[in-house]
Amino acid sequence: MFGVRLPRLAGRTGAAVATALAVALTLGACGSDSQAPKASGTGGGPTTVRVGITSSINNATMNLAIDGKLGDAHGISLRRQNIAGAGSTNQVAALLAGDVDVAVGGTNTVIDAIAKGADVQIIAGMAPLLFSLTMRNEAAQKTGVAPDAPIENRLRALKGLRIAVSPSGSTGNIVLRTILEGVGLKPDTDVRFVPLNDLGAIPAGLIQGTFDASFAAVGSGEVAVAQGKAVTWVSLPKGDVTSLKDYQGIVTYASRSYIEKNPDTVKAVHDALNDGQKMTVDQPDKAAELLKNNIFKEMDKAVFDNMWAQCKSAYPAGSNFTEVNWKTLVTLFDATSENDYAALKYDKLVAPVARGN
Repeated sequence: MFGVRLPRLAGRTGAAVATALAVALTLGACGSDSQAPKASGTGGGPTTVRVGITSSINNATMNLAIDGKLGDAHGISLRRQNIAGAGSTNQVAALLAGDVDVAVGGTNTVIDAIAKGADVQIIAGMAPLLFSLTMRNEAAQKTGVAPDAPIENRLRALKGLRIAVSPSGSTGNIVLRTILEGVGLKPDTDVRFVPLNDLGAIPAGLIQGTFDASFAAVGSGEVAVAQGKAVTWVSLPKGDVTSLKDYQGIVTYASRSYIEKNPDTVKAVHDALNDGQKMTVDQPDKAAELLKNNIFKEMDKAVFDNMWAQCKSAYPAGSNFTEVNWKTLVTLFDATSENDYAALKYDKLVAPVARGN
């Protein structure tokens, strides 16, 4: 898949991205630099780091670092600040406005922000995009394709369906478009995207038939799956889309000024995330317990178990965002992005602490 290079289409998601990032950059002009000292510790205590984040399995290693107090061993106290709304542009805006010190979000949105002039850098690679596409039983039956059919057949079967997804310009939206284009579908005409600012509406929407399918973080559509109303059609963490193998869809990032002023703190954040990743590998049961008892305490256990089974083996070794990760992103998305990814330099995008081959 994705072997055909398409011409760059400036209007594909350009308008939505430009609008969202213009807001983020305007907020950033109000002064993240002036607020950076808030992260400093007092009286010799640990340095507090405000983390902009959403409650999603995509952000598991950061949530493990926060709830497992993994920053303590590195002299920092990670403080969660939940960012409302779907789509990573909200996290970018919060960071540039100085409301948080570091943020977690979709890689493509961060790269687009940098291409638009945001002076931020990636400080850790966290995970592939842990999304699944779930489909209502009725819609799945109408396709005439089995949920375990070859992936190309399953993807082509999406033609004509209404698919709930995060707003235009978000990483999830961009990735779904690219996946569809990879099998010859035109996202703007062959399917109907239903943008949602609140992905919590997905289970009800699937069950009630508001849309036919959803593409969102694992654990969203799986609520309907657990009720026997839907099936998991595509699972990115299970490796259904092989071209995404080296794609790091989730990263942690900070402003360049914060990184330069707080190098030890940034390294500590990176190291704490690395400890979270190790926990998913060496102590998966402990990781699951922390996540269930904190971020997902309201989630039905059957849904959580389904989500964790899909995702627990997907986290990468270590917390770097490597040159291979960057080259993979360029290969996948440069042709159809309004921004010229190939012209961006890896060393500009990624802080030294997170670099690797």
